Amino acid sequence: MTRKRHMLVVMLIAIGTIGIAGNPASAASTHQVPFHASFSGTAAFTPATPDSPAIALFTGTGTASYLGRSTNVNHITVTGPASCPGGIANINIETLTAANGDTLVFTGDHDQGCPTGTGAVHGTGDWTVTGGTGRFAGAAGQGTFDGVADFNQHTFSFQLTGTISAPGGN
Repeated sequence: MTRKRHMLVVMLIAIGTIGIAGNPASAASTHQVPFHASFSGTAAFTPATPDSPAIALFTGTGTASYLGRSTNVNHITVTGPASCPGGIANINIETLTAANGDTLVFTGDHDQGCPTGTGAVHGTGDWTVTGGTGRFAGAAGQGTFDGVADFNQHTFSFQLTGTISAPGGN
């Protein structure tokens, strides 16, 4: 009986080892490639009410590595004051959509917008890939962003820089 248990343990270890080594998804998701994006478009701002926080919505077009010409939708929720005088801390969820419909989703949890004039801000922060579809399903990555918004003119522009897992290899 002891010999049978020993053989069973050896077989389970062998199967586990083959399963781990044979999983191409785990290996592909660790290979990071450079990512850059630049977008501009329309900025809208909804002030806070007693029932909801202040919200900004950016929608536009631009180009991004591995997506090419694409669109963006960025939902920004004000979470409080920022470290800069008069600034706002925020969380944003950015969705980039390629021409074929594949999406790449980023979340920024500790971003800030610092005033550059009345109704205008300079935003900076970090992003993490939190979702994707098509060739970006299971994507991972992180980076930084830098941008400006003028809510008087209802415009924005920003750049993303960082790394993502190799598209299509997830």
